[in-house]
Amino acid sequence: MKKNPTFEERMERLQEIVGILESGSSPLEQSVALYKEGLLHAAACREQLEKARHDISVCSEGKTSPFDAPAEADLPDSIPF
Repeated sequence: MKKNPTFEERMERLQEIVGILESGSSPLEQSVALYKEGLLHAAACREQLEKARHDISVCSEGKTSPFDAPAEADLPDSIPF
């Protein structure tokens, strides 16, 4: 897996891990290692989801809008060069 996997890549890997663990075909040591890897991916996904929820909440509450242009009163009278 690459250094900074996307949310979707992490979810895909979690599904693979669950499939392997549910099959019961891996040795104990490998199962424990997969379980630990799964915990890391799950925590990272939770963190990404919480950040996305926060960003949506902030935008929905009208606290910020990335596309708002500054009001004319906020613009300088002249632009120094």
